[in-house]
Parts: sequence; structure tokens; C-alpha cells
Amino acid sequence: MTTGADARAEVEKVLRREGATHVSLESLAAKLGSGKPDDLFVAVARDEVNLRQLLEALRGLKGGVEKEVEKNLPSAEKKRPSGPQSGVLVVGGVDKLLTQLARCCKPVPPDPIRGFVTRGKGVSVHREDCPSLKRLAEKQPERLIDADWGKGEGTYTVEMAVTAADRRGLLRDIGDALAREKINVTAARTQNRDDLAFMRFTFEVSNLAHLKRAFAVVRQLKGVIRVARG
Repeated sequence: MTTGADARAEVEKVLRREGATHVSLESLAAKLGSGKPDDLFVAVARDEVNLRQLLEALRGLKGGVEKEVEKNLPSAEKKRPSGPQSGVLVVGGVDKLLTQLARCCKPVPPDPIRGFVTRGKGVSVHREDCPSLKRLAEKQPERLIDADWGKGEGTYTVEMAVTAADRRGLLRDIGDALAREKINVTAARTQNRDDLAFMRFTFEVSNLAHLKRAFAVVRQLKGVIRVARG
């Protein structure tokens, strides 16, 4: 006999197989007239909702998200051809869509990423561990969409936070170390407190390996205590 837990696992399996993990269980249950997810699982367990009905409901919900993405994109972005220059490839129903990288977490290839369908600005791409994405997902889980990196090359703006023992020439040494790695620093901010320097650098990298090299050379400098993503 199929249990509610078995039915839930079956529904989630269908979501993954159909590339519809961005569709919330609440939306799916409502589409099938079940009220809430637990009622849907009971209906599936009792064979009151079959696979064909699940698939039809999923396709309808996926289509709604895709249309909203297209509607919210600026006209120039809708017409932009996808290809080697595309930085982000969004999957889960919307194929080869160039999107904007979230400023809150500044993802860099190959960080694991997820997309969030915004209102009026297309898809915002976040790192999977981004606290802002977690808050958005709790409020509007149906707007999450799978995302993956495209094949194109480009530059990505990131931030690095550095904590170090304050000393003369520290800022110069960090700047020189990054310059040797051919990293373009676009901003630097520093605060001093209790003989410590708290610094934040904004710069551009081409990929995660480039970023890791930046971290490595700064960690080796005299007095550096901590280096982390900003």
C-alpha cells in the first residue's frame, strides 16, 4: 500500500525528472484542487491523482513561470542571441537565457547557483548558499528556478574581506599581491580598530580558480588573519 511519504517521494521524483523543481508543492496542490501538499500526497497514494494529471498540471505551472520571465525581461535582453558569450544558462524550462548576477552574493563560476524570477528584472542568479536567496525562497518558493553556468568567458565582480594585524604598508602589500595575479581592484575600504585592520576589496576575476589564487596570495602576507568572500 502506498503511504503519504511514498507519494511525496514519487511527486518529488516527477518534479526532478521534468526539470520543475522551481514549482512549489503548494502551487501544484492548488492546481490539482487538493488544497495543500499533504492532501495531494493522500490523493496520489489513493490513485485519485495519476501520473498524467501530475504532468499536465506541472506543464501548466512551468509555462506560467516561463511566460513571466519573458514578460519581465527588457526588450533588448529578449532579443539577445544565446551562444558562447552567454554567462549564465538558466535551465528548468527557460533555455539559454542571459540573466543578471545577484549583487548580494556575487556568484562566480563554478559556484553552485539558483535563479529567482523577479518582478520586472528577469532572473536574478544567486549562490545556492546566499542568505538573501534563502529568505526569498521561504516567501515565494514558486519563483525559484534551476540555473547553470554557460560556456562563455567573462569577468565577474567579487568582494574579498580581509582581517589583519594593522601595520605600515599593509594596504600597499595587498594591492601589489593582487596586481601580480593580474587582478583589477576597483574599490578598497578599510577600518582600523584595536590594532586590527578590517579591509574589503572589490575586484574582477574570470573564474573561481582566479579568485582562489587571489585569496591564497593575500593569506600569505605578513599579519593577515582571515580572508573570506565578501
